[in-house]
Amino acid sequence: MLTGIKLKDYTTFVNETIFDFNATNYKILEDTNVGENRVLKGALFVGENASGKTQVLNSIVLLLDLLLGNVEQNYSVKKSLYTSGMKYTLEYLFNVDGNKIRYIVTFENNSINLEKLYLNGELKLERLNTSGKTYFGYEKDNNNINPELSLLKLEYYNTRFNNDKLLNKWFDFLKNSLYINCLIGGRGIKSYNPAKIDEQYIEKYAESNDASKLNEIIRKIGYNSEVVFEKNFSNEVINSNKEMIGLKKVGTGVVMPLMLESTGNKAFMRTILPIYYATKNDCMLIVDEFSSGLHNELEEAIIKYFFNNSNNSQLFFTSHSTNLLDTSILRPDQIFSFKFDLKQGTLIKRFSSENPRESQNIEKMYLSGVFDGMPKYDKEFKINK
Repeated sequence: MLTGIKLKDYTTFVNETIFDFNATNYKILEDTNVGENRVLKGALFVGENASGKTQVLNSIVLLLDLLLGNVEQNYSVKKSLYTSGMKYTLEYLFNVDGNKIRYIVTFENNSINLEKLYLNGELKLERLNTSGKTYFGYEKDNNNINPELSLLKLEYYNTRFNNDKLLNKWFDFLKNSLYINCLIGGRGIKSYNPAKIDEQYIEKYAESNDASKLNEIIRKIGYNSEVVFEKNFSNEVINSNKEMIGLKKVGTGVVMPLMLESTGNKAFMRTILPIYYATKNDCMLIVDEFSSGLHNELEEAIIKYFFNNSNNSQLFFTSHSTNLLDTSILRPDQIFSFKFDLKQGTLIKRFSSENPRESQNIEKMYLSGVFDGMPKYDKEFKINK
């Protein structure tokens, strides 16, 4: 599980910024929102628009793209425009079965400048520009490394780290991870495990599964529709040689193909399957604009379903729905507020740093400015005629 991220000179992050995903001393939601080794099952990022929330999610996606992706990357666009120099550094901390993994990567222009991997404090990989060494069972020199490729990625695909079970389990966790941008729908999904794509994409799921398991979750949440896979739909507008996804409102016989459904139903269907997948496969589920198209009550139900049913998966997400700031849904140490300062760039505050009591209304505290990140706009402006 991901226990921390450190950002330096990255996008809007001018100062070194640390995100800690280890549980603090709060006792609330201990059984549902905290995984093994007291690592939190995710975090919510809140704050004004363009304050850096999405960029934190993108830093996790960058790690996945770097180690598992097969699309050419432009690393230079992530360098902060608010700092001098051409380098930026990302550091990731993971806990796997009580073992600590630390991975550091520095980019310069569009190249990888530095890489280091530590396992329980022991150096396992080091790289400077195009030269490096690995220590997976024995010392090995690596020269003429492609400046755009990660040495860690090369070692995984070429050697599987000499069958190191712990590091391979870590990579399995990474491979199972998913990214979703709810604002742009089906185009905003990234998968890193082709072998499980039919468990992650609703369109692929329809080709090889029945709807019963999915409908079981939907019924638990209390949603007013159920999934149907059909060739012919009630309105006879669409006929297909293969089964397609439709939704049938509970209590009616009318089936609507997903492509003609409301924005909210489309958003729900593209979110609920990955949520279900993450409860069955340890992974990171990274969701941007989670509130897009979903009712506040439905958001709460989905999040609670995830925390109540996942084991060691993590949900990292952004939302503008302040109703989620509730200690019956999230612990104070799971929430980070963001604000952008003209001189210092993105500044964050972990709600737990203000030591709110478990019974306090943290939504009200946020709206009143206690946790920062609450934008203020002029709602009464008039245009001079």
